[in-house]
Amino acid sequence: MKYSWIIFWVGLMLFSCGNPKPRQPIMRTGSLDISESVALNRKLLEREEQIFKMLMEQDTIHTYTNSHHGFWYAYEVEKQEDSITPVKGDEVTFVYEIESVDGEIIYSQDELGKKKYSVDQEDFIQGIQEGIKLMKLHEKVIFLLPSLKAYSYRGDAKRIKSNTPLVVRVELLEIKK
Repeated sequence: MKYSWIIFWVGLMLFSCGNPKPRQPIMRTGSLDISESVALNRKLLEREEQIFKMLMEQDTIHTYTNSHHGFWYAYEVEKQEDSITPVKGDEVTFVYEIESVDGEIIYSQDELGKKKYSVDQEDFIQGIQEGIKLMKLHEKVIFLLPSLKAYSYRGDAKRIKSNTPLVVRVELLEIKK
């Protein structure tokens, strides 16, 4: 009996200590190559541009400008006399509201509250980061953000799905130099 346990343990050690077998790379089928990804993103952007063109045509009150950052914006309240706009390092305070392109409020201004943001020194919604720098104190602006400038393919894991274009209304309350 005593020898059978010894033989068992010796045998277990000999046979269980084999060399590890290298793993083979996983062959993924159906993945996109770069050219297919570019084509899909172009189609997505074209679709979102068509949606924004319809929105702009329906909005007879505001005049929209196409920014060189890849989004559109229109002033609800524009200040002609003040020329100070936020620059890198300034701390701004603003309120904002996020809507779907169908006009449904996703996040209300009351839900989001006042936002303090250090210009170009914090991570935030890319389109708003760029749009804030176009605004003057106490201006109200409507931003039409393609999904690429909003939450992109990730969404926000709550109410905003992936690849969702957004309408964001922003009011700039304070600029601290």
